[in-house]
Amino acid sequence: MVELSIIIPTLLAPEDIPCVQALEKQDFTDYEVVVRGDKGASRARNEAITRAKADKLVFLDDDSIPRPGYLDAVSAALDRHPVVAGRVFQPADAPITHKRLPWYDQGDEEKPTDLIVGCNMAMRREVIDAVGGFNEIFHHGHEETELGRRISEQFQIYYVPGMVVEHYFATSVRQYWEKSYRHGKADADWWELDSVPLSTRLRGCLPFDVLRLSWVETVAMLVVKAGRIRRLSQHLAARVRSRGVRPRQSRES
Repeated sequence: MVELSIIIPTLLAPEDIPCVQALEKQDFTDYEVVVRGDKGASRARNEAITRAKADKLVFLDDDSIPRPGYLDAVSAALDRHPVVAGRVFQPADAPITHKRLPWYDQGDEEKPTDLIVGCNMAMRREVIDAVGGFNEIFHHGHEETELGRRISEQFQIYYVPGMVVEHYFATSVRQYWEKSYRHGKADADWWELDSVPLSTRLRGCLPFDVLRLSWVETVAMLVVKAGRIRRLSQHLAARVRSRGVRPRQSRES
């Protein structure tokens, strides 16, 4: 047994993961790293959970860089609370800094919260056992938010500012647009999960309210809409296939 299981979904080899390299510099050593490269972050995390040895599960991204004292802070936080969300700072050279990210930095005080972020969160195994794992309908985007919604029905999530990582929201404008596209698809997955009326889904795909002060944000909003359209069309096609095509009846002479 170990005190902490660090769960990282990634396609990188362990020796190439920036997060793992940063963890090795910590004074805290009673932990294991469980790396999974399954298709989709949700499935990778679920597979890692089944293999984790600790009762304290810590979820980081492969490019989350824990600051000194992180592992001590998260272990102590899980002694006090069943579920915790940490603090996230973007590095000084981050290209996307204007976007409002209220779930990254929630202030200097420890407090209850309903905002949780997949690149820096942790929970005791009893929480996962009670609510189930990540919903694998979400591949990349919204998976931690959906899990947080289920957790909040049974447990109180706490924000712990002493759990600090550095993490880019995006490392380039192109990656930001790619992330926006994935989030657009995840929006449509959420609509499917919540059985949102088709008329509402279609309105969410129309190119209304996309103009922003910067061209980068305008393109990002258009890309979100494109992601929604792509996934919604896939859901509708699957619905048609599930109903099947009734064979034509032959006309009697």
